[in-house]
Amino acid sequence: MSAMIHTLLHPIEVTKKNPQTGETSVEELRPAGATITLRRPKAKDIRAFDRHGSAEIAAILELIVSCSDLTTIEAENLDADDFGEMGNLLAAKSPAGRQTGSSA
Repeated sequence: MSAMIHTLLHPIEVTKKNPQTGETSVEELRPAGATITLRRPKAKDIRAFDRHGSAEIAAILELIVSCSDLTTIEAENLDADDFGEMGNLLAAKSPAGRQTGSSA
C-alpha cells in the first residue's frame, strides 16, 4: 500500500488578529472529517530526523508536510490528536519506528 488516509478529527483553524482593531477571528483551513492522503515516506523524507536531532516534533512536522498535501501553515495548526495520529502513521514507516505517543 503506497498511500495512507487520515480523516481529520478536528478542523484545522488559524486565529488571525486585525492589526488595526485588535479583534481576532478564526479561519477554518480544513474542516473536521476532511481526508488527508499521506504517502509512504522515502529515505529523503526521513532525513528530517537527522536535521532536527532531538527536536522530534519538528522532524515529524516536516515529515507530515513532505508526505501529504498539507501546507506548512496547515500542518502547524493541526490539532494535537490529528498531529499524533499522522505522525504515528508516518513515523511507523521509518527505520527508527518512532511514535509520537497516544492522543490525550
